[in-house]
Amino acid sequence: MMKIYQTEEQLSSELTRLRQKVAGLEALATEHKRLEEALQESQEVLRKIFESVTNSIPATDLDYIVTGAKPKNK
Repeated sequence: MMKIYQTEEQLSSELTRLRQKVAGLEALATEHKRLEEALQESQEVLRKIFESVTNSIPATDLDYIVTGAKPKNK
């Protein structure tokens, strides 16, 4: 196994870089959680709208393939 010797300054510099990387990853995780919560809220709003409409509504994906439908309320 090859031994690598580093100076205290090199180790300190690497530690600073790693701490910055960890802080960046923590920020990404926080943003991911915030976006996930916002998506869930949006889905709930759309579900409520979809359920409250009295007309028949087809639901399609971006390729216009029907993925669901709401029958007309009587």
